[in-house]
Amino acid sequence: MKIRTCFIFTACLFALGIMKAQTVFSSDPLNAVFETKDVNNFWKAFDAMENSVSNPFEAYLKEGSPGVKGFTEFRIINADSLYSTVKKRKEDYIKSRNVLADVRSKEKRIKAIYSALKYWYPEAKFPPVYFVYGRFNSGGTVSGDGIIIGTEMLKDLDGITGLIAHELIHFQQNNKGNNSLLKQSLVEGSADFVSELASGENISNPHFQYGETHAEKLYREFTSRLKNDDYQDWLYGTSGKDDRPNDLGYWMGYKIAEAYFNKQADKHKAVHDILNIENPLLFLKESGFLDPYIREYTKNNKIKFEDFFKEYSDETYEVTFVVNVPDKNDEIYITGNQPELGSWDPSALKLEKKSNRERRITLKIHLPAQLKFTKGSWDKEAEVSGTGRGENIKIGSLPSKTIHYDIKGFKN
Repeated sequence: MKIRTCFIFTACLFALGIMKAQTVFSSDPLNAVFETKDVNNFWKAFDAMENSVSNPFEAYLKEGSPGVKGFTEFRIINADSLYSTVKKRKEDYIKSRNVLADVRSKEKRIKAIYSALKYWYPEAKFPPVYFVYGRFNSGGTVSGDGIIIGTEMLKDLDGITGLIAHELIHFQQNNKGNNSLLKQSLVEGSADFVSELASGENISNPHFQYGETHAEKLYREFTSRLKNDDYQDWLYGTSGKDDRPNDLGYWMGYKIAEAYFNKQADKHKAVHDILNIENPLLFLKESGFLDPYIREYTKNNKIKFEDFFKEYSDETYEVTFVVNVPDKNDEIYITGNQPELGSWDPSALKLEKKSNRERRITLKIHLPAQLKFTKGSWDKEAEVSGTGRGENIKIGSLPSKTIHYDIKGFKN
């Protein structure tokens, strides 16, 4: 497979289960839609550049499909950003002008892969595939409306079936648990594993080849880092500290998913479990894949083997959350990585209104904790001062029994 997706935004969406709350899609793989109208609109704007006194890509965005809308926020940004990139990389865009001329010939193969996924995972949904143009910063992703392919990244259609299969698996995923290197590696690697299962196309990317060659060293390194939320040298780029390729986390996640699958007598249930991981650490434990290295690590660090797989301590600590809101009518909910925080249910725990701007709740929680605030659903997730957009709020220790947060606004 020559084409890869490598953007963390996609995975963050899946980790929160946002996709499931959106549009209703067909459960029939033969009804899958492949939409290319945005490609035609892009080239219409492209050809108008020389004679246009305004930005022709305004129309491309305005008339865009849901695929263009889903590609805009983190990738296209706006018409001016797109116009600037097109002018700078005009020749690179031209290379992809006719790349979709034979795309209909791939539909039969893609629908066969869809049908195979339906066999393995009867709950599968089959969203539209939108071919759009962006700014050379994403080969593929998903939104609540479907799978989106960055057509400018395609030099040919080699690997397109694998790319769409990988993104289709992402669309099915409903993974929970703390943000961590383990979780994100499972998101990516299990998508590769299940897409390979459905397509029959073996994955032979550089990170797989490198991983198999350097397995012992990498198993130990991953074991020592898997609970951290630092992805460097494993996902989405490397520091250059050695000769490793990008995205070794895909390989590691694949190996763990494969080990889990092989241990289960009911293979269909195994696929269901892989696509709906409730707790990454317990999934790893059930797979047994890194057991020798975890035993070595726990022995060296004088901790119990069983304790390695806990997301948080057994002890609870009482804490009061005080939240300032932007509007007096805002109803605020808290959710997080443990039952005491609602187990990532966005509407489980409502804060009490103390004044027009203040909301408050007192809970007994385990540490470390990860949490978010919402208006009761994931499409109304709060943006909190001091926390990156889409990131979990992390509490490793309690400097005070009362913690204050300011909500700047809400994701739309």
